[in-house]
Amino acid sequence: NINPIKEFNIKKILVTGSGGFLGSALVNGLSKFNYIIYALDINFSYKLDNLSKIKKIKINLLNKNSINKIDNIDVFIHCAALTRPVKTKDNNNLLNINNKLTLNALELAKLNAAKTFFFISSTSVYRYFNSITYNERSKVRGSEPYSKSKLFGEKFSREFCKKNKIKHTVLRIGNIYSGNEFKKWSRSNTSLFQNWLNTSKKRKIMKTNSFNTFRDWTFVNDISIALHNIIKKRNKFKLLNLVSPFIIKDIDLMCLIDSNAKHIEIEGSNLSNNSTVTIYRNKLSFKNWTSPKKVINLIKKNT
Repeated sequence: NINPIKEFNIKKILVTGSGGFLGSALVNGLSKFNYIIYALDINFSYKLDNLSKIKKIKINLLNKNSINKIDNIDVFIHCAALTRPVKTKDNNNLLNINNKLTLNALELAKLNAAKTFFFISSTSVYRYFNSITYNERSKVRGSEPYSKSKLFGEKFSREFCKKNKIKHTVLRIGNIYSGNEFKKWSRSNTSLFQNWLNTSKKRKIMKTNSFNTFRDWTFVNDISIALHNIIKKRNKFKLLNLVSPFIIKDIDLMCLIDSNAKHIEIEGSNLSNNSTVTIYRNKLSFKNWTSPKKVINLIKKNT
């Protein structure tokens, strides 16, 4: 149970999708600061640590009857979404499910008098157009159901928040990793980083579409710290690519993970750059991004 709040300046944050990879990392990271966290999800696959400051609420956000008054919320972070669910039925309806999650999250934010709404989007919205790197000014287009749902969520949440006088920010997240990912019902795959790490442990062949593919890599624990700084500094970003500055070729990252493994390019695949930057780097107060090399060294040290 959460202790009574003695100071009025303690912000209350609600995070949907708190049982997933990114959502749980946001909850655990933000709970280290001066916040009270409401963690919402239908299934908590990942462990939440600081339960003295976290209130777990198990609800099905797809069920409109689950939308009830919880508390007056300062910051609402909508992270709940399917990526590549295990069930074929969910996979086929991914676009409709994610859109419904967003609509219900917005109604929940309104009901709980949210002051600020962060919509967690994805840099996958850039991938339709071929470019060496992408930034907030790059063209966007949903090329598959997941990215289409993110673009819908960006547009609808922006309009909803404007109408209801809620501060609104879209955060597009890039390639995230931790070294401790696993598959769950709503996400049947893991990052390439985790895939290569698992492959290395099994002493199997590490594969990529092209050795020369560039990708941005953001350590998932850094995102909560960066977001805390945005909240603390009251940065008024309307759209932000929340990505680290570390852009690495696939072959270089594979060699960092395991230089002795056999690395191959998948036959018939083409070079498709997957690297995103932000034009607002200098406006972000958080600068201490964790490098993949540092994370890999820590993983090797602890195994």
